[in-house]
Amino acid sequence: MAGQTVMICADNSKHSDYALDYYLKNIHREGKVVKVAHCPEYWKHNGPIEGPSPGRVQELIGETNAHTAALQEKINDMLKKANVAGEFLKLEGQEPWQQIVKTAEACNCSLIVIGTRGQGSIKRTLLGSTSDSVLHHTHIPVLICRHQ
Repeated sequence: MAGQTVMICADNSKHSDYALDYYLKNIHREGKVVKVAHCPEYWKHNGPIEGPSPGRVQELIGETNAHTAALQEKINDMLKKANVAGEFLKLEGQEPWQQIVKTAEACNCSLIVIGTRGQGSIKRTLLGSTSDSVLHHTHIPVLICRHQ
């Protein structure tokens, strides 16, 4: 698999680095190209049902951009410590799974590594699961890492 591209997905959860950590410790081989993808979710917890005020929207965008910058720094540090050349990709879109699948295909990835929070089947059905959606909508092999 030398020279192939691997996409590793990261989110802003407290376990955002689990998939990358697992990949670096157990799978990575020299010559693989690593792309760590993150799709910020700007519209979570945004206020009343009629929507946030314009000022609150700007606050949310600023908070999300700050979280994304911190995540990028954390990911870059992990890659540097592991002596792995990699690229952080900030994806844009409302549905992270769609952006992950689209970008992985565009980058000609041979594997997608993604974490899961281990939600139960009822919660996953009601709220959706990015890892489930990626798994069911791509032709690229997917490795789902469940945090212990």
